[in-house]
Amino acid sequence: MVLKMNLTWPLFFCALITQGQQSTDQFQSDKSNHVVIGAFSSLENATRFVEGAKSMRYEAQSEMNPARELYYVYVLKTDNRVQAFAEARKLRKESKYWDTWVFYGSLGQPLQVKTTAAAESSAEPGGGNSPEPLAISKEDEIQAAEVKAFSMGEEPTGIDLDKMIATSKTQSEKDQYEVLQEVKATATRFDETTKVIIFKDDEEGRKTLLALGYEIEKDQPITGFFDSKNNILAINASEAKSDEVFHEGLMPVVKFLRKKNPEMFETLAKEASAIKHPTRGVTYGELYASDEESLAYLMADVERGYFENSPNAKVEAIALMSKMLKALGVANPEIATNPDQLKVTAHNLAIAVREATGFDADGNRKFRFNIFNTRNLKSVKGEVDLVNEAGRKLVSYPGNELVKVQKADASGNIILACEVLGYRKLLVKLNYDNPFLASGIERGDDEEAIVSFGLVRLEKGDIAVMYNVYFFKDAAIMRPESKYEINNLLEMMNENPAYKILIHGHTNGNSAGTIITMGETKNYFSLSDTKEGRGSAKKLSEERAVVIKEYLVNQGIAADRMEIKAWGGNRPLYDKNHSLAQSNVRVEIEILEN
Repeated sequence: MVLKMNLTWPLFFCALITQGQQSTDQFQSDKSNHVVIGAFSSLENATRFVEGAKSMRYEAQSEMNPARELYYVYVLKTDNRVQAFAEARKLRKESKYWDTWVFYGSLGQPLQVKTTAAAESSAEPGGGNSPEPLAISKEDEIQAAEVKAFSMGEEPTGIDLDKMIATSKTQSEKDQYEVLQEVKATATRFDETTKVIIFKDDEEGRKTLLALGYEIEKDQPITGFFDSKNNILAINASEAKSDEVFHEGLMPVVKFLRKKNPEMFETLAKEASAIKHPTRGVTYGELYASDEESLAYLMADVERGYFENSPNAKVEAIALMSKMLKALGVANPEIATNPDQLKVTAHNLAIAVREATGFDADGNRKFRFNIFNTRNLKSVKGEVDLVNEAGRKLVSYPGNELVKVQKADASGNIILACEVLGYRKLLVKLNYDNPFLASGIERGDDEEAIVSFGLVRLEKGDIAVMYNVYFFKDAAIMRPESKYEINNLLEMMNENPAYKILIHGHTNGNSAGTIITMGETKNYFSLSDTKEGRGSAKKLSEERAVVIKEYLVNQGIAADRMEIKAWGGNRPLYDKNHSLAQSNVRVEIEILEN
């Protein structure tokens, strides 16, 4: 059957779009693209939202969508669809308006509207003054919801629909999100029936889509779209050279292939590992730790042109690319692998494979380090260090958020250390290329490796080094960056009133010299209002331990729960002339009772 569908709504992949269909001629005649940053059932709330956006220098305004009885706050109204989607994408990535979408249609107030909370309450059954909403067919409503839910489904910062339903303040808001939830599963239905059409530019795209029976206006830009009704994904390869990149269309399809047909994906990856590298004289499987990594790097090497002087290997690589494209639903892979488009296709397949297997576009694996207190299961703010076999820190990553970790060495074996003051140090060893082989490592929604660090509080006899408490030179005054760790100690003391600690002070060497201490204002983190004297290294180490005790007392910790021990330079970690001698200057916390 020949398809007939007017593509006046070709959408950038992953853009948020909803199409409210009005039934009056007044509003059908003034359809535009609106970059929407919020929708409200109350005009009062919409007005406040507009004012907030204007305070951030956005040209915001609000008008009603009569079909949904919601006030839309938008920052751009334009007939240029490309401009609208570009602005929406920018706002989602660079501003707090992460759920921005594009509404194509008409906004206005053809009927009496609700402007206050009291008026809103009158819209309930029996209220008497609620306006009649404009007619909208169920088919149109489902189509609009499908398009929006589809694009939300693959947007990295997409809306958490369960959360939005649970926190909806009005029934109309809840209904709207429930409709999206109902259709989301089918709107993102990449399966064996999905048709993927790849064309190299607008001209070829128009010809291809006209041949399929779509009605295309002459010279209309074809930016890629998803026809959820007929399950067709169209991708414009020329988008690889613009802000709206082609691989964003491929990524969810590759992810689908990996999840729904892992055997096929593994077969393709194994074929890649068996292909000989065009310049190194060995196979990709000998170069890389996993077949998935081989597949991604092979695609990247095709893009780099490494196969140009190895015709036999190039034929193998292109054949593998064609197999993969066919597995993704591409009916005519020769379009994407012809000489003009080969490098573009290889570039996008490389990124798509990496994204589908837990890496970013540059080949860095994605991790999430969940740090939590095993006693109360609350998240703990802290960092995870990548360390070498000797325990030396190579690089640190923040906990409880998505991070991208570079590969440390060819072996792929890595050691992760989490040491938060007040907790016992925890080490996790795993393989960078195959982290999921290690016990307890889970796969996240973004294909990241989730590594959990369940921290246990220090107990009697434990000693912790305050690595991140620093002092000004020759001073018993902490530098401002010490606040985070000293407050971790405070949290530990507050959490368990039974804790009693011994604070050990250490210096680098035993030379006497100047000692700077706090003045009357008791500023623990500044050199303003200080006193200067002289004394031994042991005296300086004592004063530094004392200032920590005084800070905790100032914060409400009983003085009798803390003791002081000054060592001067008598317990160094390194020789005082060693390159790491600065590590000798430290404070240690010993647990006496808990």
